[in-house]
Amino acid sequence: MVNEAAGQVERAYQTVQQMVAPGGCAWHEAQSHESLTPFLVEEAAEFIDAVERQMPAEEIRSELGDVLYQVLFHAAIAERDGEGYTLDSVASALNEKLIARHPHVFGDRGYMTVEELHAEWERLKEDAAGEARGSRGPLEGIPAGMPTLARAAKVLERLKRAGLIDLAAEVGDAEAVVAASVSADVTEDQLGDALLDIVARANVAGVDPDRALRRAVDRKASSLLRQ
Repeated sequence: MVNEAAGQVERAYQTVQQMVAPGGCAWHEAQSHESLTPFLVEEAAEFIDAVERQMPAEEIRSELGDVLYQVLFHAAIAERDGEGYTLDSVASALNEKLIARHPHVFGDRGYMTVEELHAEWERLKEDAAGEARGSRGPLEGIPAGMPTLARAAKVLERLKRAGLIDLAAEVGDAEAVVAASVSADVTEDQLGDALLDIVARANVAGVDPDRALRRAVDRKASSLLRQ
């Protein structure tokens, strides 16, 4: 099964390589990593949408294939332009990283709880980067370009894991938060604080605020379009 899947991926990669090669597809040949970034974001969003809408398996398979296509596209550009990595080296590095970061599966560490795994992964990242244990900041590695709501959720979660914030104690009174956010003279800072408080409240409740807002937008749009 593994060999069959690898063969299918290789065939798809060869197809993409032919499209980006000189004399292939003019549009594909003209693309760069930068120009493709919006497509990667869009395809990932479409896959998420298909999963959350519980679309049929063939729809989800198609959307996941579009995400894979973006990976192959970037790798083909890198190989064509001699950027120092190929699809093989990307896959090899990924496999090595997965094995190294899961010693409880591929090594002799034995069973570990989710909490122990989070701490272990941070230590392993420091080791891989040649950094001293405990030297990595709690917010290191969070992309500045993440969607703001998702980034807020990740920042708060990281701060909570580091013991720098008690979100259950930090969340404000729900009525006060709502009142501040709907006030006619609300300032940008007040609204930002109210939104962050809602993200903290979502963390305490175990709710993904990004997904919650997406679903709320869908419900609102659907209800209005049905009228």
